[in-house]
Amino acid sequence: MKLVLVADQRGDNPDYIRAAGQAGWELAAELDYAAVEAALPGLVADAAVLVARQVNETVLRCIRSISRLQPMPVLLFTTDPLQQSIREAVSAGVAAYVVNCTDINRLASLLEVAVVRFAQTRRLKQELHKAKTSLSERKTVDRAKGIIMRQRNVSEDQAYQLLRRLAMQRNRRIGEVAGEVIAAAEVLI
Repeated sequence: MKLVLVADQRGDNPDYIRAAGQAGWELAAELDYAAVEAALPGLVADAAVLVARQVNETVLRCIRSISRLQPMPVLLFTTDPLQQSIREAVSAGVAAYVVNCTDINRLASLLEVAVVRFAQTRRLKQELHKAKTSLSERKTVDRAKGIIMRQRNVSEDQAYQLLRRLAMQRNRRIGEVAGEVIAAAEVLI
C-alpha cells in the first residue's frame, strides 16, 4: 500500500514516514500543502496522511483536491480540537481526524480506520447514486407510459409492455427508451 504524506514542510516528518514503513506502507510522496494539487494527477497512492497544526483554508483546499482529483482515504493529524474544524474537515473528505496524537505508532490502526471508513462512505455514496438514478428512471418511465396511454388509448400495463418491448428490440434500458419517448413527444407538442 502506498501513502502520501502532506505537511506544512517537506522533510519535517521522519517519525510519520518511519511509522508508516513499520506498518507496511510505502511512501509514494512527501508533499507540502502548496504542491498537492499539481502532484495528484500523476501520483499513485492508496491513502493520504495530512499533518497540520490547525485546520485552515489551505488544509481544507488540499482535502477537497484529494477528494476531487484522486479520491482516497485521508487521515488528518492536528492539534486543532475545534468542532467547526472537525466538521469542515470531515465535510471536505477526511475519513479520520486525530487530535493531539503523541503516539505515532498508532498510525497503522488509524490508517486502517481511515481506509475502512472511506470504503464504507464510498459504498454508501454509490448506493445513494444508484437509488436516485433508479427513482429518476422510474419517474421517466411513468411519464412515458402516460404519453403512450394518451396517444394510443391503451392501459398502463399495455404502455409498459410497449416500452419494455422497444427497450429489448433496441438493446437499451427501459429508462433510456422512456426518455426518448418523452423527447419525441415534446418535439411534437
